[in-house]
Amino acid sequence: MSKRFRSFKKPIKLNDLKNKKSSIKCEEIDKSSLDNRKLSQCLEENLKAFKVIFKDCFDVKFREFTLPQNKSRCLLIYIQEIIDTDSINENLLHSLMLDSKDTYTDLNEESLMDSIKNKFISIGGIKKVTLLNEAVKDILNGNCIFIISDCSTTLSLSTQNFQHRPIGEPQTESVVKGPYEAFTEAISINISQIRRRLKTPDLKMEQMEIGRLGKTQVVISYIKGIADEGIINEVRERFKIIDVDLINDSGEIEQFIEDNPFSPFPQMVYTERPDIVSASLSEGHVVVFTDGSPFALILPSLFVHFLNSPEDYYTRFYFGTFIRILRYIAFAIALFLPSLYVAMTTFHQEMIPVPLLTTLIIVRAGVPFPAVIEALLMEFTFEVLREAGIRLPKVIGPAVSIVGALILGEVAVNVGIVSNVMVIIVAFTGIASFVIPKYNQAISIRLLRFPIMILAGTFGLFGIIISFLFLLLHLASLRSFGVAYLSPFTPSSLSDWKDTFIRFPTWSMIKRPGFMSKKNLTKMKKNLRSKPNTNN
Repeated sequence: MSKRFRSFKKPIKLNDLKNKKSSIKCEEIDKSSLDNRKLSQCLEENLKAFKVIFKDCFDVKFREFTLPQNKSRCLLIYIQEIIDTDSINENLLHSLMLDSKDTYTDLNEESLMDSIKNKFISIGGIKKVTLLNEAVKDILNGNCIFIISDCSTTLSLSTQNFQHRPIGEPQTESVVKGPYEAFTEAISINISQIRRRLKTPDLKMEQMEIGRLGKTQVVISYIKGIADEGIINEVRERFKIIDVDLINDSGEIEQFIEDNPFSPFPQMVYTERPDIVSASLSEGHVVVFTDGSPFALILPSLFVHFLNSPEDYYTRFYFGTFIRILRYIAFAIALFLPSLYVAMTTFHQEMIPVPLLTTLIIVRAGVPFPAVIEALLMEFTFEVLREAGIRLPKVIGPAVSIVGALILGEVAVNVGIVSNVMVIIVAFTGIASFVIPKYNQAISIRLLRFPIMILAGTFGLFGIIISFLFLLLHLASLRSFGVAYLSPFTPSSLSDWKDTFIRFPTWSMIKRPGFMSKKNLTKMKKNLRSKPNTNN
């Protein structure tokens, strides 16, 4: 250990520091080797060390003052923009400089710090710090470091005051009936929303930091006794191998820990709704919160989870079932409808009824492109308009996308580049893709639509069948943290089909999904269905 940071056996007096020049120069501090180095008892040495570490950091403040009566020198180190200055002024400086005038006269050096901590600092979060790198870490996290001359320990005071936006409505998962709360970028607020819904000590929150530069706080949440221990351990192991400079959003973490990064299908659900997270935790899922991201990752996530909406559980079961079946149909339409049109008009005209075939021949008579080129051109134009509507400001984005679609569609038909039927097909396909509640699943459908159209234009219905079998085999081979992606369809579990494309009544779903948890499967009592009193 360097002499520069060793703990002195004898306290150094302030008068001795004035007459004795330190033999260690500040510039000799190696910031890359701060691990396990202790803070010095000498306030001057600590001050020089911190000033070297935070060189050219104008927002790091060093506040020196003297305690009354015993004239001990004190030092506060903090970042002004991320702390609560009112808390420091009222709960620390005012107490030490005004309320403690007649208290510290007879205190020795060993009891001085404990007396200050227990009697005069009215800040909730206080811990003792002895290592230099730990003190630097606390300063960067928004804490205030309190140092007293000739004391071997320092105090880290919890004074964080990071700016964040208030809790608002979900932007990507809106519902008609249900809670209107959404997560924010502050991880503490997100955790508090889950704690408010799940008031149990079995809800565990494991914290870790990712990023060499960013030190992004990540929390792994699960309910002990319900979540599978194998899945929890797998999540921990995958997080340990992440070694990057900075993590800005949970989407970056998703790319590091997913099972198959080359699959077009997402393997983790991300959500900004606390009600979805609390429901997923109660079923045995593991949830990952990332500081700075309003989206939480739910894992494992299966194919059925991407076609479910929280509103399904807040309405009566036959309404929920009807809407879910509608989503599955919309999923198939968004994926295969343009390809079916291309295949039937190009290779299989005999499958089209004669009146409809006559109409198609008339409307396509002046179109100079084959059906597959026409479909690819219109789909590409529709995707460009949709992306433009997202990137433009919210005030003009929808208007520009709608006007652009109308004008381009009408002009293209009048000029004869595309047919009226193709405009209808592409528009209906785009509307069907909007029915899919999860955005990352909708993107995968938009991507897969193009190669399927090419296969349909090359091989007809055989190309569509080949693409369907390929996708089915690929989905059957996918895993999400060891759980089959197509569960509970394959491997089949009829008892878990109650919450798939058909939603049974809530009082009938007594057990948790068997593919998620192998223990504590019962989540409610039996026979909870209400029955009228027959005597009346």
